[in-house]
Amino acid sequence: MTSTGQHKPYGVWRMIGFALLTGTFLTALAAFISPPSHPPPPPETPVLAAMTAPTLARELVPSFVKHFGGKHDKTEWYISDFYYPNSPHPAWRRGMVHFLKDRLELEVRRKKVAHKKIIGGEYQHMGFHHFGRYEVVMQAAPGSGTVSAMFTHTHEQFGDPHDEIDIEFLGKDLTRMHANYFTNGKPFGSIYIPLGFDASKEVHLYAFEWETDAIRWYVDDRLAYTAKPQDFPIPQTPGRLMVHLWSGTPDQYEWHGRPTFKDGARATFYCLSYRAAGDQTEQCSDTFKLSDYNK
Repeated sequence: MTSTGQHKPYGVWRMIGFALLTGTFLTALAAFISPPSHPPPPPETPVLAAMTAPTLARELVPSFVKHFGGKHDKTEWYISDFYYPNSPHPAWRRGMVHFLKDRLELEVRRKKVAHKKIIGGEYQHMGFHHFGRYEVVMQAAPGSGTVSAMFTHTHEQFGDPHDEIDIEFLGKDLTRMHANYFTNGKPFGSIYIPLGFDASKEVHLYAFEWETDAIRWYVDDRLAYTAKPQDFPIPQTPGRLMVHLWSGTPDQYEWHGRPTFKDGARATFYCLSYRAAGDQTEQCSDTFKLSDYNK
């Protein structure tokens, strides 16, 4: 009896110790087999999906004219701060969009963000825009590899076909405007319009008129090119409206030039307007004068 009574506590503690050790071992083994998920990325990591952009509202917006200057108006405009993982575009960063007293400036720099090696600036007008006249008063960024642009755009990630109409200035030759359009994901192809000046050294007004059966591009008050459906189908899907500045991957070098631009190159925007078909509202051209900018 005495002997049994003396060893009973020892046996209990031995069983408890074994259980604790076994539990620890099993916990460690489970962690090894199924390691804990990685913590979420830090806040400064850009959003991977463009679906976070508030421009997904489906309603068509009314005509507007925006004379840039002053602070960001978050009720009507959106600063892109994300990247498309599988796109040739750079990482769009909020810090590349600058609001000055009388203009908007977009910047492009060589800076690594995830697998992206370039950061650029993009500014979007919220909502969707359709047939009408689009105008921009701007000065393109200097330097080979830059792409300064104003365009309409939608894509399959928004549940729509890829329709797009472009006004672009390619850093490798800023004496020409590059025009293009996409319909159902297929591009018409490059249209190079001689300007007679360097778009990075002068401010000018550029425009396109989008109709059901035509697109017409303008430089100042000069009709520069007209696209017709017999040449290539005209896009029909309402799109987002934005301006941006960027540089692409090696696949784009032949198109926009090797990226030898100076870090911090900027494109400048003074006015952006959209006048819906049938409207007679104010546009950038109502107050634009070349002499006010190029003295």
